Amino acid sequence: IADIHAGANFISENNEYSLDICKERFQVLLGETIKFVQDKGLSKIKVVEMGDTVQGLLRISDLKLNESSVVEATVFISRIIAQFLNELSSYCFIDYYHVPTSNHSQSRPLGTKASEIASEDVEYVISNYINDVLVNNNRVTVNLSKDKQYINVPILDYECIAMHGHQIKNIQNSLKDLSQLHRKFYDFVFLAHWHGSSEIVVGESIVGDTEVLVCPSFIGSDPYSDSLMRGSKSSCKIFGFDYYNGHTETYKIVLN
Repeated sequence: IADIHAGANFISENNEYSLDICKERFQVLLGETIKFVQDKGLSKIKVVEMGDTVQGLLRISDLKLNESSVVEATVFISRIIAQFLNELSSYCFIDYYHVPTSNHSQSRPLGTKASEIASEDVEYVISNYINDVLVNNNRVTVNLSKDKQYINVPILDYECIAMHGHQIKNIQNSLKDLSQLHRKFYDFVFLAHWHGSSEIVVGESIVGDTEVLVCPSFIGSDPYSDSLMRGSKSSCKIFGFDYYNGHTETYKIVLN
């Protein structure tokens, strides 16, 4: 689940968005995910929340775009995600991962620049709220990162890392750069931020490809993407992995 941007309110060429529509899309996502779990006979899945959970206030123009305050949107979406996980857990066990930071969820007090006070980030509030709400649900395991940039998402025997992606300058090189930075070979990198999905094979291991998997946005296209004549449908993706061949399946859930 990537780029929810809760609080944003707009009508664009092929999309419209509000808190009510956000809530409706989570109901669609819940129904489609339950159907997928039942059709595939799955007993456990991993859910990764990729950041930009709220629209936030990065610039003055966001005051016109937001239909509520950032704190209201933070509480609203925290409850929605927790409810989504709680209801989905009736059908399967869930390992939940939440990236620790993103750009829209940052607060930038006193004229500070982007990421200048990166720890002032409501992703921390949202993820810990979800953890607290679900603490007595033994069918959901909430995994939070102690690092301020990324979270590791173990899948089978593969090394996987997830981050929002605003820190990445070159998507194509991100797997190599992160592996070098952390002195750890990653098989897969999950990114959000770009509001359009892509699956990029960047190398090969003895058992399969190594890939950068960019997730689509929950919010979908907006007036800004229309001005660039670029956009994509509101959607989420389910990635399937095989023990011997790595990433072998992708299932796209369109939400609008």
